[in-house]
Amino acid sequence: MAGAALARRAGALLTAGVLLVRRVGGLVVSLLTAGPVAPLVSLIIETAAFVVATLISFSATGHREALVRSRLEQHLAPAVVRRILARPGLVKLSGERREVTALFTDVEGFTAMTHHVDPAILVNALDNYFEGMATIIITHGGMIDKIVGDAVHALFNAPNDLKDHPQKAVECAIALCSWSEAFRHRPEVAMIGFGRTRIGIETGPAIVGDVGIRAKLDYTAHGDAVNLAARLEAANKKLGSSICIGPVAASRCDQSLLRPLGKIIVRGRDDAIAVFEPWSSNMPTSWQHSERAARHLLDEDPIGAAACLDLR
Repeated sequence: MAGAALARRAGALLTAGVLLVRRVGGLVVSLLTAGPVAPLVSLIIETAAFVVATLISFSATGHREALVRSRLEQHLAPAVVRRILARPGLVKLSGERREVTALFTDVEGFTAMTHHVDPAILVNALDNYFEGMATIIITHGGMIDKIVGDAVHALFNAPNDLKDHPQKAVECAIALCSWSEAFRHRPEVAMIGFGRTRIGIETGPAIVGDVGIRAKLDYTAHGDAVNLAARLEAANKKLGSSICIGPVAASRCDQSLLRPLGKIIVRGRDDAIAVFEPWSSNMPTSWQHSERAARHLLDEDPIGAAACLDLR
């Protein structure tokens, strides 16, 4: 049983070792002792062998659990990691189809910044930036998929179910933009011209699981929504926005918190899609009410809709 708890090779070696010690111990006892003492000595040797084997098994299992915990805690909140370790069946690393909300971030003007900033200073700024971004994503229930260059890829509703994940992703994006704006205005960061953070978000089905080779596996997601979230992040450049939300994610959020950015065509799609952004915290409430009223009137009364937006 102890051997079965280990990986196949380690368990087989452990079981064989226990059986070998037991047989050799019994043979030694039979040769060196006689009478009623022999069975007792044999029992002591076998018990000692079992105790040692069990301790080795527990140690190996604990070491493996520590490695798993260390890996998962780079991506998930500690509470989620504890739940996965307690009930391993909750997560399928081999691959599964599930709905996710993908969130992609990028730093504006990062490539140009690398040409004139000392590498040590830039790396230190990035370390602090990623630390803050990762903390916010994990706090909102997201998983850090990967960090590539200056970009963060995050998933919501993976590897475990997350209720209202599109709304949580949008709330996370708002918090990320707010924090990153404060971060880039710190004196030591502003000195190197650290750009603003742009974010793309979309919801949809994806294949989620470990992808790669045995030596380097990566728990990630592949799907149209993931690709679209990356395209929407890039669309912020032309739209002048910081957060660009796709139509599916927007439809699952509180509509009073979003404003339309219009329709755009992204690479890989023939039809234009409607995109949205959260209302800015410094946007006057009267503007929000006027735009929502105009949106309701647009199809039936375009002139009346235009009048709603006349705030002069």
